[in-house]
Amino acid sequence: MKNGKKFGFRLGLMALTFSLVLGACSSNGGSSSGNATATSSGSSGNGPVTLTVWGSPSLSLPNNENLSTPEEIEKNQDIYAYIQAEMEKKFPGIKIEYVNKGWADELRQNLMVSVMAGNPPDVSFGEEFIPEFAKMHALSEVPEEYTKDLVPGPMAAAKFDGKNYGVSGMTGIFALMYNKDVMKKAGLDPNAPPKTWNEWLEMSRKITEAGKGEYYGSVVQTTGLGGTFRIAPFMRQLGGDLTTPDWQQVTFDTPENAKALAFLKELSKTAPSGSTALNDEGALYNMVHHGKAAFGVAGPWHISWSATENCDCGFVPLPVPDGGKRANVIVGNTIWFVLKQSKNQEAGMEYLRIIASQGYQEKYALASGRMPSNKLAGSNAELIKAFPQLAVYAEIVENEEAGPLPVYAKNGPKVWEAWHKAQESVLVGDKPIEASLAEAQKTAEDLLK
Repeated sequence: MKNGKKFGFRLGLMALTFSLVLGACSSNGGSSSGNATATSSGSSGNGPVTLTVWGSPSLSLPNNENLSTPEEIEKNQDIYAYIQAEMEKKFPGIKIEYVNKGWADELRQNLMVSVMAGNPPDVSFGEEFIPEFAKMHALSEVPEEYTKDLVPGPMAAAKFDGKNYGVSGMTGIFALMYNKDVMKKAGLDPNAPPKTWNEWLEMSRKITEAGKGEYYGSVVQTTGLGGTFRIAPFMRQLGGDLTTPDWQQVTFDTPENAKALAFLKELSKTAPSGSTALNDEGALYNMVHHGKAAFGVAGPWHISWSATENCDCGFVPLPVPDGGKRANVIVGNTIWFVLKQSKNQEAGMEYLRIIASQGYQEKYALASGRMPSNKLAGSNAELIKAFPQLAVYAEIVENEEAGPLPVYAKNGPKVWEAWHKAQESVLVGDKPIEASLAEAQKTAEDLLK
């Protein structure tokens, strides 16, 4: 799954500007990419209203774009029908308009413009920017009862100042994916993947040597935000991270972070030639799927992806360093929220309640192979039977300390650029680790002053 860098705006200026438009009425217009049609009475009591939702709670928008098989289309429509039926229990005849406004940077920018203009959607989804918008008073607080069955790790991305401003629909976390056929070729037991950093590095070296250019030990994603997502767990296993827990101070140049990068640098020496510089995640992880490499750090979406590529792939928790602890990062975490300017607060909150429910999350997970945030849905026997490897990810979510990547208070893109330059100069280039981290630390500190 690809994730964009965070778009930067000064929070103080945004909060000031937003306060000037807070009283503006919400307008739910805009070009729609698909509708689930019906009618409804809104909480305003003025007759039928439309609930505008930016995002798709299913495999695609209701118009089935990018879906190619009858089975996919049927699953897609079934999920929309379920949400519609659930909404109509409280809002008979409600019309829900689904609009595609992108993801990551594109979505964030579109939301920012709509909030500043006073015409945001009623409901939207997002991933990493919820605390930023909550700080601007742009989001409505979500009742605690809506989140009681959601796993705490994914919900950390929906919190600001100790309060919930969204619900996690689907989520993700990282595990070690391994190609069993490659392990067999190298003379290793395919049922005994590595559990420690030392075992992983030793196996990767043996596989690379045995492959003689035909296959290699590990793929190591190093570039951009995708690389950062896959580096962060190893820093956290040692007690390191990119910031202090409150996200207020950068902590790039710690010994723990340096040690994690040193390990990944060694591991990258067992990667297929040129692969560490790849920006194309599809090409990179298909090296594991197609038997060109044995190991890679993978999210739960790799379960169905690897099956599509006919890979006999296994999934286990990430190996842990000596003296370290199990730790991870939340990724592919879809957070749904209600915009504070929406006139349809009650309907919007009901939509969030449905998204957080066991019923919806079971249905979507069975259709997509994605990982539910709802604990009851995650333990569903039918889901585990359909996607047995999801049990590995469910265990990781329950037992590993994990949280989202930080959101920087200002100059976010430039702060991320400083970190990405450091990680790439070490893992793709040959710049000394300590010098790279010290340079990134100083740049980030200056940007956050």
